[in-house]
Amino acid sequence: MRTIFAAVVAVLCALPARAGVTAGVDQTLGTAGYRGTKVRASVDIGDAFYLAPSFSTYRSDASSGSYRTFALRAGYETGPLAFGVEAAVQPKTNGYKREEIGGDATFSLTPGGSAHGRKMAGPSSGGTETFGAGLAAVDVGAGLNFIRHSDDLQAAPAGGVSGMRSRRPAVARATTLTFGQTDVSVFGGLRFLVAEASVELTKSAYSKNLDAVNARESQFLQLSGVDSIAQGFPDTSANARLTWKSLPLVKPYVSYTHTTFKLGAAPSNAYAVGAKAGFEMITVKAGYERYAQKGFADQNFYTLGAGLNF
Repeated sequence: MRTIFAAVVAVLCALPARAGVTAGVDQTLGTAGYRGTKVRASVDIGDAFYLAPSFSTYRSDASSGSYRTFALRAGYETGPLAFGVEAAVQPKTNGYKREEIGGDATFSLTPGGSAHGRKMAGPSSGGTETFGAGLAAVDVGAGLNFIRHSDDLQAAPAGGVSGMRSRRPAVARATTLTFGQTDVSVFGGLRFLVAEASVELTKSAYSKNLDAVNARESQFLQLSGVDSIAQGFPDTSANARLTWKSLPLVKPYVSYTHTTFKLGAAPSNAYAVGAKAGFEMITVKAGYERYAQKGFADQNFYTLGAGLNF
């Protein structure tokens, strides 16, 4: 890992002086002593390529340690196409570690149309050129992500608490459990007048039967549209988000995420509201999130963030 980030630093030092750079940090606090931090950056390399390293960490009163994730994304954008690959590593904490790698592609449709048929009279007139205001852009895409889980612990015997593995204590395994998770996602978004709407659907599959191997719930789960870190192995997840410009500098947003889980865990619902404000080189963010799952008390989270663009 040190070698990877040393290489990133070397690349950054070799960038031209006019390369676009974005850097930011988000801090999330919440129920049960939850505290999470994410530091991120993005650096343009030429007109089409970019690198985006990030670091995140979280812990709570029940997490048995701090979970840290190091990630690096490389992207290429040209015309209507955008491609990205990303890798992440989470060192072992409380017997659990994970590595992941994935890729995605996005295709954008924007107003345009044929340059022909735009004369005011004659056979070359009468074209259907774009004008006015309304549907300004549509994005569609898909992603594939693979996660390798390794765990030295397992869920303790039920003891009368059926289907609630996250409430059971963890006990040591004779040998480390290792298995894969594959996530397939499709997503889309559109911009209409001052509003932007997006949806993302994800289906997860596992290389082993989680019940048969007595897996305990994953200690780190990052859901689309959710700032806080959850626990569990998802089966399906759906996120819908709406952003709009209410003031010249401010973009409020609302988000909803519904997730179903493996291991008999109840579905969860996450609701988020917040806003971003842009001041040329500086962007600030504030948000509130409520995470609800049957069998557990609802959790509340508050996020503040800031970014610098230069």
